[in-house]
Amino acid sequence: MTDIPNPGNARKKAHHLSPAHIFSLGFLAIILCGSLLLMLPVSSNAGTVTPFPDTLFTSVSATCVTGLIVVDTGTHWSLFGQGVILCMIQLGGLGFMSFALLLLGAIGKRVTPRVRSLAAQSFGMESVDGTQKFVRRIFIGTAVMEGIGALLLMIRTIPMLGVGRGIFAAVFMSVSAFCNAGFDPLGGVVTSEFSSLTELGADPLLLLVLAALIMLGAAGFLVWNDIWEWLRRRKRMSVYSRFVLLLTAVLVLGGTALCAVLEWKNPATIGSMTVPEKLLHAFFQAVTPRTAGYDAIGQNNMLDVTKTLTMLLMFVGGASGSTAGGAKIGTVGVVLCAVWATLCGRRDIRVMRRTLTADTVRRAMCILFFLLLAIFVSAFCIAVWDGVSMEAALYECFSAYCTVGLSLSLTPTLGMASRFLLIFAMYLGRVGILTLSYVLLRRDRDEDAIRYPEAKLLIG
Repeated sequence: MTDIPNPGNARKKAHHLSPAHIFSLGFLAIILCGSLLLMLPVSSNAGTVTPFPDTLFTSVSATCVTGLIVVDTGTHWSLFGQGVILCMIQLGGLGFMSFALLLLGAIGKRVTPRVRSLAAQSFGMESVDGTQKFVRRIFIGTAVMEGIGALLLMIRTIPMLGVGRGIFAAVFMSVSAFCNAGFDPLGGVVTSEFSSLTELGADPLLLLVLAALIMLGAAGFLVWNDIWEWLRRRKRMSVYSRFVLLLTAVLVLGGTALCAVLEWKNPATIGSMTVPEKLLHAFFQAVTPRTAGYDAIGQNNMLDVTKTLTMLLMFVGGASGSTAGGAKIGTVGVVLCAVWATLCGRRDIRVMRRTLTADTVRRAMCILFFLLLAIFVSAFCIAVWDGVSMEAALYECFSAYCTVGLSLSLTPTLGMASRFLLIFAMYLGRVGILTLSYVLLRRDRDEDAIRYPEAKLLIG
């Protein structure tokens, strides 16, 4: 007697997909749909079919909110193509699970506990309680901040491009900055190809609005929620939010001071500017690596030491559960706290009068190790395959894995193998090192119950 296929098996298998599988496959689906749409002749200014490798690279960069490009956004893509890119940036920045949750609520469908759990995990929430309310706040807050940013940017874009194109460019750049993507539609229209903001001068309104949007997007949705609750009910913010805000202030102020000191006399960047312009550009250069990718001074023109500082800022990135990438500011902060505790001879690792668990520290160290390993191995491969300097290869790899988008103009010149390596890097950087490791290396951890005798190994 043969078994009768059960049509519910497929649904059961889908139901038992882990959150890591769902996040990874969801991003892949958005990427592939975007790639196919960008291949349509209507997506390019020339009215021709764009090769799949180029559309795939662009789609991955937009969905993973990176900003690295192989064709100039303003020159190559039509308004339709730019609209597709804009949608992918917004989807990638806020996460497809948040859109699914909002859509189900809007059409009156019941939101299952599993969907709420997936949405909560995508934002780093520990509990599913209040997930729908939290997601609504995210969308309302995002719409308000991107809307205000777009209105302010229109003051500059409408005189440059006219009413219709100016409004679209302002909305595009506002969404791109808030989602930490770094795409801009001005190339070939207002500026030269691949020039980002370098030809627009020290425009205080443009740079300050974009910097504000970048920092708001990089702060993370949990931090927003805590700030809102503090403003509304004077509810004390969580340790995590206070920790993130403190480290953000240190990074922005410290990065601004270091960038200003290092580039102060460099005539190729800010050396010939006035003091206020120097400080403005130094501030923007400290903000944009976390992880927006807008370039206002020309990354190729910076001193080598400033490029190294920028790579460190790219590596740190933004907060967990935000639109930003990188190792995440909380992750780096936990490791620094562990180092400080070891140097002080303390057994407990503390932050803001709280003790961190050993599991938290191990996971943070694991993320830093695998991210650094991936960056250096990839940079070595690109340097060998394309015969470029290790510095340039490292810069592109830090930018790709940390979903930044800053570039030394190397990406458009790379061969196909190196481009596909950067595609993988951007995808891995957005999905997350631990998430992808969970997908590929999931295993039973029952062996953790087995305890072996301790061994003492010499270190240092």
